[in-house]
Amino acid sequence: MQAVLYFSDKQVREKLFAFVEAAQGLLLVAGVRHGAAMTRPPQAREPFAALEDVFGHVLSQVIVADEGTTEGMWRDPLGDLGDRLYPEDKKRAYAAATGYVLLEGGRPRAVVRKNASPTEDLWFLQEALSRLSPAIPAPDPEKRPGHRRPEPAPKAPPRYGPASDTGARQGSSRAREWQADEATPPRGQRAVAAEPETKDPWTVLGIERGTPRDEARKAFRALIAQYHPDKVAHLAPEFHALAERRTREILDAWEALERDEE
Repeated sequence: MQAVLYFSDKQVREKLFAFVEAAQGLLLVAGVRHGAAMTRPPQAREPFAALEDVFGHVLSQVIVADEGTTEGMWRDPLGDLGDRLYPEDKKRAYAAATGYVLLEGGRPRAVVRKNASPTEDLWFLQEALSRLSPAIPAPDPEKRPGHRRPEPAPKAPPRYGPASDTGARQGSSRAREWQADEATPPRGQRAVAAEPETKDPWTVLGIERGTPRDEARKAFRALIAQYHPDKVAHLAPEFHALAERRTREILDAWEALERDEE
């Protein structure tokens, strides 16, 4: 069973908690980015598709997709779940919110950190799952990421001369394949447009440097809620654009603080 929830859904937090509470067997919960340019649904991307094909008889999945819209930017359902699962351990709560969390009977059993590619993620997920269920075999240790022999470097294309149409088409095809099978990086690594100058995230959030994480999170949520679409719906269109820019600025600042803590 695979279920997909979206940040833009006002009830995403409640629905996520309901899935966790109702799950009887093994359940995988993870977040992904899912922008408008991504044509494949989240459940069809890796490692989720392979897990469903091979271990779907013993593993259920809930995928929480962040579309990057203004409506969903102020929500943090995975962060809320991490805090609920590990109320006394902020580091493990953050790991659960940004990685893959495996639960059984509503209780966390393991957290798998996201790696550089879906293939690597799949290996470590299978390793963790094999420890939780006898129905899932351990992965091949020879294929463990990080222990492979280096592959030879690809041959460089001719330095001079026009590229052939065939080569151009092959390059375009490879680019499309890479986009389709892109990795699922941890939340907090959203691709954003570069700005001419970097703003201090502590200043953007209006808190002192070194503020404890739980207090910083409360300040972040209170600040970003001020620019929620419902709060500015009655204002002129130019204020809507201003609120969206401010929302992105606040979100980028919070993500910068999260990256610094990794």
